[in-house]
Amino acid sequence: MIKNRHASLSIGMIHFKTGDTDGVSLEMDKWRDVFLSEGHTVHYCCGQPPMQDNQCTVLPSLSYFREEARALNRGTFDNLEDFGSESAYEKTMENEVLTLTKELLSWIDSITLDVLIVENIWSVGLHPAAAIALENVIHERRLHVLAHHHDFYWERVTPIRLTCNSAMRIADQYLPPHGGQYAHVVINSKAQKALAERKGINSNIIPNVFDFSKGPWEIDTYNSDFREAFGINEYDVLLLQATRVVKRKGIELAIDFAQILTKKLEAYNGKALYNGKIFSEASKVVLVLAGSIENDAGAYLAQLKERARSQHVNLLWIGEHIEHTRTKKEEAKIYSLWDAYAHADMVTYPSYWEGWGNQLLEAVVAKLPIVLFPYEIYNSDIKKSGFSMIELGDRESLSWDTQGLAQLPSVQIEQAAIAACTVLFDRHARLDMVESNFKIGQESFSLETLSTLLKPYVTTWSNTLW
Repeated sequence: MIKNRHASLSIGMIHFKTGDTDGVSLEMDKWRDVFLSEGHTVHYCCGQPPMQDNQCTVLPSLSYFREEARALNRGTFDNLEDFGSESAYEKTMENEVLTLTKELLSWIDSITLDVLIVENIWSVGLHPAAAIALENVIHERRLHVLAHHHDFYWERVTPIRLTCNSAMRIADQYLPPHGGQYAHVVINSKAQKALAERKGINSNIIPNVFDFSKGPWEIDTYNSDFREAFGINEYDVLLLQATRVVKRKGIELAIDFAQILTKKLEAYNGKALYNGKIFSEASKVVLVLAGSIENDAGAYLAQLKERARSQHVNLLWIGEHIEHTRTKKEEAKIYSLWDAYAHADMVTYPSYWEGWGNQLLEAVVAKLPIVLFPYEIYNSDIKKSGFSMIELGDRESLSWDTQGLAQLPSVQIEQAAIAACTVLFDRHARLDMVESNFKIGQESFSLETLSTLLKPYVTTWSNTLW
């Protein structure tokens, strides 16, 4: 990247949380790295202490995990049972907004910002009071604003309904705000179209990216014991599910895939895997879930464990031992997500809904084959880049069982398992796939790509400082 091309800017980036392994937190770090490399100063603000030390100003009132915020979220998009009436809902919202407005003004004034980048607060709707408070603050302080929308409230998997006139007004006026002075960025073409049709707001697309100079990750002295720590043998096939454990990730499809792959691999006993290890009757297919459990997803994890048990699939959730960076907790070793990639043989990515797909790029950087369900945004925005993926069926064949878990015809999963066997045992076919994917990603979804896409905004900000 070209450094110091523009006047140095003081840039604030604000989100509910930072330093985590969710997509928004990861993208924030990439944007920050680009800004820092070009000589700008970046200040983080978040609602809860980050999982790693990234010098974030923490405003507890900004956290959507607080019961007050949760209640207002329910009161806006579900029901008014927490409040009893619309007027009580309005009063609680007003009090939350006042508290947040004061805290946000204090933060902005303490660092003298030129630019504020609002990450998802104006779109996902998890904390409506924060959305209103941000709009109030920006009216009081002359700032350049870029609204970075990753997910919209109308994209939620669970049904929503705006509960009252006040909720409808808040959604219309603040999610996101219509201020003509704001620039809006989305991460896919579907969101771009929906934002224009629903809100009359024009936006540009900046896709997810990754720092391709950092991968692929390798086995080193720190992570060399990774497999041993979780009871996985060197000759086992490790399927990595690196996403968070939430229902829309379709992890049950990865279990179905692991079951059929296990049966297909019986024909390969005694043969050498791509890495020279001999696959034998003692070898297992192990599906490793490395992501955190979000909100009330504990019940979903229990469903996954039961499905794996009934299908005789080796399933391991290791999310408690994985964080964004290596660390220790009570003397216990904590691995980074990248350590998991270093030991994986293949990545499963069966999400049936994604705003873009961070873990897809991570797997490309890791130079691992990817077993993927072709979710809508992959088909519309990513597939045309030319990536080579092992696809699990098609969207038309997707259905749900009586427990609400995703399912696909077994013949489609079987076809994916056959393709997976090829890249597990044919080293040359595997290298052709992963090296081609890496090159495409490097050309189209790198930090250099991000720098180019952000350049017009940085130029405008630099040339029109208040």
